[in-house]
Amino acid sequence: MAQATTYNLVGVREDLTDFLTILEPEDCPKTSMFAKTVRPRQQFQEWQMDTLSAPYFPGKLEGQDFAVYQNKAANRGRVGNFVQTFARTWMVSRLAEAADVAGVSNEVANAKVKSARELKRDIESAVGSDNEMQQDNGSVPYLMRGLGKWIQATAQSINAVPASYLTPSGSIDATATASLTENTFNGVFQSIYEVNGGKRNYTLFAGPNLKRAISKFQRATGSSGTTQTYQVIQNAKEHEVSLNVEIYDGDFHHVTVVPDLFNGCATAANETAVFAPTNQSRARGYVIDPELVGIGYYIGMQSEEFPDQGGGRRGAVESTLTLMCKNPKGLGKFAASS
Repeated sequence: MAQATTYNLVGVREDLTDFLTILEPEDCPKTSMFAKTVRPRQQFQEWQMDTLSAPYFPGKLEGQDFAVYQNKAANRGRVGNFVQTFARTWMVSRLAEAADVAGVSNEVANAKVKSARELKRDIESAVGSDNEMQQDNGSVPYLMRGLGKWIQATAQSINAVPASYLTPSGSIDATATASLTENTFNGVFQSIYEVNGGKRNYTLFAGPNLKRAISKFQRATGSSGTTQTYQVIQNAKEHEVSLNVEIYDGDFHHVTVVPDLFNGCATAANETAVFAPTNQSRARGYVIDPELVGIGYYIGMQSEEFPDQGGGRRGAVESTLTLMCKNPKGLGKFAASS
């Protein structure tokens, strides 16, 4: 006989719960932790670097006049970076604004907030990218140089850092994270120490693969290819085993390790592309002395709504800024591709 069931019943109402969940990486540690520098006053912001000469102690004869004088400004280097404008647009039709949408009380407000959140990730990714600077010529926009291009041992293709201020090759390591050893890790910091001559506090913005490799230091026993065990010294009463290294205090450095997904990223194919970490971004790490980097805001983040021309409310969130790398010689990088 005929029977009404859920799969042949007409008029069943939908039950759309009043939730809207966004699950995406949003921590932007570099832009949150980098100091704000002086505001750029032009589209190309410049600054200078200098160094001290090598130790020189041959002595001086009594009564001898000085015959040679030194130009103490001879070794100054001058570098700069272009500002870059970051923007995210939004538009909501009149019908969409009037619709009753589950989990969204106001479609326009939601669009503005989402654009701001996306813009923050855009800035974080550009700061940690391998992008080279570019001058606006009417056909292409201004682009700023990212950390990946500042921290390199070879001269850049445009507005190159003077050779004496390039990052030493010893401060850059490209060992695959699966093969990274504590000795190699400390070698990078020894190279940085030989530049600045002091044990300093650094922040290492590390991709997840690099972060995991660091957390295994001093804990693995057994040779490669055999069964390995981990050594952990911890209070047994805690009933917890921690394999997380947040601070590494070495011979030449005291470094805070901060996980970061937005290093070594390339720009997405389009504005609607879904973010996915690459092997390069998982392995990339930047050793940052907080005194040597900063972000200069030419125009701070602002939201603007444009006139409705009939299709609905529309607007944009944007900001213009540049990355200042005061002296790349004192920084370091883990540049593995996996």
